[in-house]
Parts: sequence; C-alpha cells; structure tokens
Amino acid sequence: MFESIVQASEAHRESAHRMVGSLRMALKGCPECGTAEMIASPSLGICDDCGSSLVVLPRE
Repeated sequence: MFESIVQASEAHRESAHRMVGSLRMALKGCPECGTAEMIASPSLGICDDCGSSLVVLPRE
C-alpha cells in the first residue's frame, strides 16, 4: 500500500508542471456597492456592507 501511495505522489509531482496556469482565480462581488473578493466557498452569500446578494464577476 505504501508503494502505491509513493507512486501516486510521484506521478502527481511529475505532471505538476503541466497544470501550472490551469486554475484561474474567480471573483464574486456586489453589484450595489462594488465590493469584490475571491470566491472561497461554494455559496456566494450576501454583501457584508449593504446586504445585497453577491454575483460572480466576469473575467476581464
């Protein structure tokens, strides 16, 4: 079992250089007051400042 874990870890390490740049930061923001922050959870939530529902911001 230990050997299979080592092999999986080594395979991940060897392919890590190909994954660079594949993840993109996503932002959520408030359309009412303009605040923005990185999405760090599955739910968007509401704005702490004004109480409006947050939306996913488009990439620029």
